[in-house]
Amino acid sequence: MRPMVFVILIVSTSLFFLSCDQQFDVRQPFEEQLVVFSILSTDRPRLIVRVERTYMPADFNPLAHVSDNFVENAVVTVDDGTAKFRLRDTTLARSDTSRFRFPLRAYILDQLTVQYGKRYSITVQSSVSGTAGGSAVVPGKPSLALGAGGSDVLDNPGRYQDDDAILFQGLLSNITKGFIARLFVDYRVFADGSWIDGRIEVPREYIYSDFKDYKYVTYAKLTRCESNRVLSAAYTNVMYNAALIEASFVKHVQSSSIIFQRVVLQLLQVEQNLYNYYKVAHVYDDLHSTRLDEPLYSVIDGGVGVVGAYTLDSLVHTLPPNFPYNRN
Repeated sequence: MRPMVFVILIVSTSLFFLSCDQQFDVRQPFEEQLVVFSILSTDRPRLIVRVERTYMPADFNPLAHVSDNFVENAVVTVDDGTAKFRLRDTTLARSDTSRFRFPLRAYILDQLTVQYGKRYSITVQSSVSGTAGGSAVVPGKPSLALGAGGSDVLDNPGRYQDDDAILFQGLLSNITKGFIARLFVDYRVFADGSWIDGRIEVPREYIYSDFKDYKYVTYAKLTRCESNRVLSAAYTNVMYNAALIEASFVKHVQSSSIIFQRVVLQLLQVEQNLYNYYKVAHVYDDLHSTRLDEPLYSVIDGGVGVVGAYTLDSLVHTLPPNFPYNRN
């Protein structure tokens, strides 16, 4: 009887699998939603809002989707609390056409002056895809100052030790969730018969402390704002010198003249929406693996996406005419 029972079990199992012709898909049922993405900023007089639809790729590779999901004929408005403005649709050139070969389409508003500390609400209304929107509060204007002794190091780096600090201090907005403090050196170089403006960023440190090669340096990154909102950004003289040498004797070694003009501390403040989105989007930087547990961050009502804001401010220190790295 045992062989007969075994045969019956095999036949029953085979018939069961043959009767199941429905394919198994681990993805949840697809529901189309509006995707709204916009970043308000104080350094440009134009607001750009991207409005698209979500999609489900035919297979399990999202990069295989190359169709245009732009939502046409939508009514897109921005409200600053005192006035409401309607955006118009436009076409923008893509910097990367390796995946999408068609131009980028979006809604824009020219001549919008984003104000510090103000809330902006963006609403998208589509007769086909429904209504969605979100808002963000722009960080307030920060205070910036160069620490004691910093100007002397900037003007005469060769007179100071490598570990002498160039300190920048300030107070961030109470809206700020994160910031980036970047240090640049602006210069003019005479090349190919004319003067050309140039800029180089001062690194934060060498990746390997005992291997001082400019190819292995790190730069300022987005940092979470502390509860006291105090800004303290320190750069060492060795990294300042390294940037000056790179500009003068590596990038422009063939140029007969180079004049270093000023040092610029550039402070970027981001509010919570943009900060949280950036951190979620960059939580996994491994390009060689597929993560299925990446969270989706969205602050859009009636859809998905982000409305965020940042401010960009600068502190400028003018270098002296007899700056030691100048080459006339």
